[in-house]
Amino acid sequence: MDAETFNALVAVGTPVRAFPETRAERPKLTRTRTAAVDVQHGLTVVHVDGLIGPIDIRYVDPLPDNFPVEA
Repeated sequence: MDAETFNALVAVGTPVRAFPETRAERPKLTRTRTAAVDVQHGLTVVHVDGLIGPIDIRYVDPLPDNFPVEA
């Protein structure tokens, strides 16, 4: 999915389940902090609250607007 499509589906501030490195680790329940951007070779990333650095959108699952988050 490219940044334009992700941003059309997931607004900044949307609750998400974010896996910082791989889907095998414990996810962080947080919110998107920025819009997604295409950075290189088809990689699309987004920043989320409570984590340093961008997260590959393949490791970000949108949640319902009223979902309780950690950060």
